[in-house]
Amino acid sequence: MPLGIWLCAPAPGDEHGLPPLIEGLTRSLVTQAVIAFTTRGNTVAVTGPDAARIAAVADTVGDRTVLCVDPETITVGSRRNQVGGGARTPEPGSVDLLLAAELPAPWIDTDGQPYLSWARWLAPGGVLAVATRNPAGQGRFADHAGAVVTAATNAGLTYLQHIIAVLAHVQGDRLLISSPPASVTLPADAVHADAHTDLLVFHTDFGGAAR
Repeated sequence: MPLGIWLCAPAPGDEHGLPPLIEGLTRSLVTQAVIAFTTRGNTVAVTGPDAARIAAVADTVGDRTVLCVDPETITVGSRRNQVGGGARTPEPGSVDLLLAAELPAPWIDTDGQPYLSWARWLAPGGVLAVATRNPAGQGRFADHAGAVVTAATNAGLTYLQHIIAVLAHVQGDRLLISSPPASVTLPADAVHADAHTDLLVFHTDFGGAAR
């Protein structure tokens, strides 16, 4: 799959004093995804931790309909669970871009949820963009990207691209990794600051309405 690199470091001028999004996301990453994978008049849905604030950032791009979907809002068998105020479940085939924050780790059950539901929400030509990370520390490594690719392709989506979203500022050939805010307590076994997020991009030709 083609590999892309986006520079998504937080810019003080763009933050306007707002609190940071969930660790692993920046406003730049969210807006770049919306601009790259949608056009005016499209529908964008956002799900995952901090979905409401991520959706608010996506809405700043303008000329798109933006929906906030709680991560628990999925269909399992014939039972629908919906948690949270104001969140909606998209109609099948109605979403042009679904931006899913699978952070700090993806949640995938044995039935392939939530990816089966996500695939049904996509319109023909729709895109699923999954933000995830591969944390390392003290000899352990979790291959989250592989699990996400397997779940999405099993749901009938085509793997389109792997984008490395660089969260650190770049100076010459060096990454400038900022120290976390004083309010953030790092785990005792943390070995380094994360410098990037993996954005895994999938595509559907047919859309959920045709399934």
